[in-house]
Amino acid sequence: MKKHLILFAGLIVSFAGLALMSIPQIVKAAGVYHTVKSKTANNTTFHWNGSTKAYLWNDNLTQKKHHLTNYPKTTWYAAKVLKMTNGTKTGTFYYVTSQSGKTTGYVWKGYLTAGAYASKKAVGSDSNWITKGNPGGVPHPTSAELNDLQGADPDQYDSTVTYYQDLPVIKSFTGTTYNYKLDEAAAGYLGNDYDSVTRHDWGDKLNDMKFIKISTQLTDQQIQKLADGSPTFKRFVLNDLAKQHINLSAYKGWQIGMFSLPIYQTELKSAGSNSHIGEYAIALYKP
Repeated sequence: MKKHLILFAGLIVSFAGLALMSIPQIVKAAGVYHTVKSKTANNTTFHWNGSTKAYLWNDNLTQKKHHLTNYPKTTWYAAKVLKMTNGTKTGTFYYVTSQSGKTTGYVWKGYLTAGAYASKKAVGSDSNWITKGNPGGVPHPTSAELNDLQGADPDQYDSTVTYYQDLPVIKSFTGTTYNYKLDEAAAGYLGNDYDSVTRHDWGDKLNDMKFIKISTQLTDQQIQKLADGSPTFKRFVLNDLAKQHINLSAYKGWQIGMFSLPIYQTELKSAGSNSHIGEYAIALYKP
């Protein structure tokens, strides 16, 4: 009887083993990543740290979009920092945009180094825009701008710098028409006081305008970076508009004007910590 019981128990163990062997092993799929936590990164600057494994990915990290080895001198602006997981692995990623605004994607934080890209020649050179042909130190000037600035008095100098730094932003609002009278409306909105000419030109139409202005107070470090040209004023404004969820294509057929405080390095040096350079307002009117 005892032998029969031992034999029966052995058969059960054998069948159980065969059953386990016959069941396919289930491997947990990596799956797509999803966001667990997200917060704004305030367009913090980064550059590639040199890892050849670094890629920009799509929003669920399933598709490689760009290899960072192709962008060795690019400054990346982080709009968001995200904690992401696929159920098995969890990591911290940044959603970044290149300075030109043409390249975007998600990148693991370990592939980036804090700070804008700077060649050894440019490090610490806060006056690198000041030259004989550009005595004010206007960042990224065009030849047309430098030509218009020649011989300008202080008021003309500031208004010329403002015009040229605002123009690329205005052109980003597709389908709009520039109206220089809206520049004064934008200036009045930024300063909380419309002058008599603006009130005469627009009257009650001021109440029908769409105004957009800078969303946050700039830090001294941000002001210095604008004066140094990194980021460009256009990139800075477009990033700020994105934070405000402004659709640049939503104003086709509208008129547009803009006012901003002029950015150039000698202005920053003279104004010091009281500088408001880079503050802006945009006025839009649907005729």
